[in-house]
Amino acid sequence: MKTPAAAVSPERWAKLFTDGFAPLPESLIPALEFVQRREGYLPREAMTALARHLRVPESRVFGVASFYSLFHLKPRGRHQITVCRGTACHVRGSARLLGDLARLTGVQAGGTSADGFLTLETVACVGSCALAPVVVKDKVYGRQTSASVKRLVDELRAPEGRPGIPAGASPVRSHGGRQTGNRRKR
Repeated sequence: MKTPAAAVSPERWAKLFTDGFAPLPESLIPALEFVQRREGYLPREAMTALARHLRVPESRVFGVASFYSLFHLKPRGRHQITVCRGTACHVRGSARLLGDLARLTGVQAGGTSADGFLTLETVACVGSCALAPVVVKDKVYGRQTSASVKRLVDELRAPEGRPGIPAGASPVRSHGGRQTGNRRKR
């Protein structure tokens, strides 16, 4: 997010739309993309001002904004983790992974951490069914397990000095009472 939504008044939104977009209904999606790029989400004030500028009902603007998954009606975290909930992923354990991620991050699906660090979301299908279950964090990660999503979270936390395993290190895991990972080779 480049600017806080509160910093942009409805009058300023009206000016931005007047300067950049023809007052025609076909300007709706390009104008929403503009707001999304600028703010990182679609503030209500911007959508109301856009409806006035385009002379369309607010319900049309909100309908389009809520239909397309690329638009977000709430602020999102600096990082996003998305869990595929399609049939193949579901059958192969995406619900368990979603629960693991919620437990590891303290964020429920569809939510964002209070500090704005992370958003955890689901999607109906990523389209990588052969790799199920799939998790997306900057790229698609296939054949995920509880251990692999823990590593994703640890890697996400480490660069910012947040609690977690340092970048480049592998987590210590227990396998039948035997410790593996992070051990010095002799």
